[in-house]
Amino acid sequence: MAEEAFGSPELAGRSIGVIGLGAVGTHVARLLARAGARLVVTDIDPAARGLAEEVGARWVDPDDALTTEVDILVPAALGGLLTARTVPLLRCAAVAGPANNQLDEPDTARLLAARGILWAPDVVVSAGGVIHATGVELRRESEEQLTLRLSGIATTLRQVFHTARTHGTTPATAARELAGQRVLMGRRGELTT
Repeated sequence: MAEEAFGSPELAGRSIGVIGLGAVGTHVARLLARAGARLVVTDIDPAARGLAEEVGARWVDPDDALTTEVDILVPAALGGLLTARTVPLLRCAAVAGPANNQLDEPDTARLLAARGILWAPDVVVSAGGVIHATGVELRRESEEQLTLRLSGIATTLRQVFHTARTHGTTPATAARELAGQRVLMGRRGELTT
């Protein structure tokens, strides 16, 4: 995501806003802090302020989360956050997060693109949870195997961005098309992982 948006995958020094500090958002915030990102965090639970102190993040009121200027916004709470009303409020170059169903409707992807905000489809970004769960519980994979499969998310995201850019469409449309292709390949037995 950072490479597509800023020309470098480096997160050190990038300002990143994490909305929602539940189990996943907390994990993401800690990883971003370790990577050297300048964090801005929020949650509806005021007790989550302790994490802000722990990771050296700036706390913002939940009502200000969408209007706080950051490089990347990370929705890690509820879905439906990105709407025709909220997209004009955003002050970021990119949105990528683990929250499911971030767009209230498919057309919202066009609103993001029209504003020049790169959106990483949540169906790609949040695939790690499913990959990890199936790898551990069903396939009994080692950590090395899981790490390799999880690295495929970045490859898929690059493919989605490339397709969107070259076909003049949104990442949401490119992700849907890629998913459709992969389903057809799976039906024909062409997928091995």
